[in-house]
Amino acid sequence: MKIFSTRSDNELAMPNHNLPPGTLIIDPESSKPVLTVFGYSPESFEERTLQHPDEVKEFMQKWPLIWLNVDGLGDEATLRSIAHIFNIHPLALEDIADTSQRAKVEQYDNNATFIVVPMPHPVDHEHEFTTEQLCLYLGERCVVSFQETAPGDCLEVIRNRIRQKKGRVRISNAAYLAYALVDTVIDAFFPIVSSMGDSLDALEARIMEESKNSQIFDIRAVKVNLMRVRRAVWPMRDAVLNMTTMEHVWGQDLRPYLRDAADHVARLMDLIETDRMMASDLMELYLNSASNRLGEVNKFLTVVATIFIPVGAIASIYGMNFDMEKSAWNMPELKWTYGYPFALGLMTSVAAFFLLIFWRRGWLGNQFDGHKRKRK
Repeated sequence: MKIFSTRSDNELAMPNHNLPPGTLIIDPESSKPVLTVFGYSPESFEERTLQHPDEVKEFMQKWPLIWLNVDGLGDEATLRSIAHIFNIHPLALEDIADTSQRAKVEQYDNNATFIVVPMPHPVDHEHEFTTEQLCLYLGERCVVSFQETAPGDCLEVIRNRIRQKKGRVRISNAAYLAYALVDTVIDAFFPIVSSMGDSLDALEARIMEESKNSQIFDIRAVKVNLMRVRRAVWPMRDAVLNMTTMEHVWGQDLRPYLRDAADHVARLMDLIETDRMMASDLMELYLNSASNRLGEVNKFLTVVATIFIPVGAIASIYGMNFDMEKSAWNMPELKWTYGYPFALGLMTSVAAFFLLIFWRRGWLGNQFDGHKRKRK
């Protein structure tokens, strides 16, 4: 039997404890960092994969705004070099390496802003997904993003906007780029939650048609994934609301965009809560269906027993061995010409009588046949 855990690997990880603040702990199984940088202005852009962090200094001198993306956290020297170049606070660097963080927003003395959000990755299996930690370090003219796994994310839409000069990214500041990355991560949860809702719809239709033992595990799997999504999205709501209060970071012109992102998180939470209630209702529906199925079995056995009890009584009476020569009252039917057909007819009549009573009371057949309910 498969056991479903409601906690992901990141949630099972313990935070660094009993260590001095700012201690950098590198997971030996983490991927080696892959550095990709975008430098851009309203007129043009440049994209390059770096071999060493120091190469980003050229972009910082050449372009008014840069976005450095780090895929993989498996090299301490690389992380410390990047932290030195961009003046990343030691506590922020510690949180970058510790991938068990909740979604949050932090402000440091050097006017830099640190953002942590969970980023989803759908997998091949139905409504299955994984999450990785995405950290954004926002400076005056730069955004540095850290991902815990090798290349492959939901941020390609932002890269394409930079390449194709779509939207406001190329003509806006670094704060807008950070907002756009967070908003893209939030939107990446919608297809996952939608697929879970579709799975619940299909499960409901199957349960109403015919409940099976395997369906309870399908319901449990969806409930577990909904719980994981909720644990990822719930702290993100507070983080986005905190962003809306930082007017010195995201100016007055960006406040409507942040409120829109907060609205997206609220919509996600509404969908998740609705699907969670639906999953609980489906579990109750399955248990009721199983109980009804058991009741149908018991009803059938009761009908069979009720019919055969009087039939068995008749058969047992005529199976008694009384000597007819001793008394004329000792089963005179045994000497009748039609005694045997009479006994069979009596048994059949009694069975037919009970079947008629059961039919008149509506106890025969499945009263739920033909009634199906669809979720709207």
